[in-house]
Amino acid sequence: MPGAGCRERAMMKKCPFCAEEIPEESRVCKFCSSAIVKKCPFCAEEIAVLARRCRFCNSDLSGETGEPKASFSRARQRADATLGEDRGIVVTILLTIVTCGIWGLVVQYKIGEELNRHQGRSQINAAMDLVLIFVTCGLWTFYVMYKYPRVLQEITVEEEMPVVDVTVPCILLTVFQLYIVALAILQNELNKHWEAHRTLKASGL
Repeated sequence: MPGAGCRERAMMKKCPFCAEEIPEESRVCKFCSSAIVKKCPFCAEEIAVLARRCRFCNSDLSGETGEPKASFSRARQRADATLGEDRGIVVTILLTIVTCGIWGLVVQYKIGEELNRHQGRSQINAAMDLVLIFVTCGLWTFYVMYKYPRVLQEITVEEEMPVVDVTVPCILLTVFQLYIVALAILQNELNKHWEAHRTLKASGL
């Protein structure tokens, strides 16, 4: 009978390894001898052998804990976090030179405030850093070029985004009296970070 044939065919499925049709209840393919099902390591229910997520407990099977692997997840959760301003690197360097360093201090202050707002907590006292730079005749810039890149690194780690640590180059450049270049490198990394956030937000992820 045609109806019986349709019902029998509906009870068949394809082996994910050899693509041969096998009965729906099969646990091992009779053609290639491959296991078709496995037990979920978290709830012990039987699931498809190639499943990436358990249909019973919803655990992610690609990790050891059942939690989804990091993939900018925290950055997506903070898609509406306050972003800083993109600043041209060449313009920043030129204006700092033309203003005898004043514009560099302005940019430094803005970077400190932007990092605080973006992270949602105040790890940086940008105003105090400016005061201490003047009080110490510039020596405090070494601390600034250590602290600010470290805070940016902490943010990228928290947000599970690609981490680029520019702390060492910033400190070394400052040692060699190239504070302007160190500041430009930090600003460049910030520009990339803001752009990554805008891309995630635009993608709707």
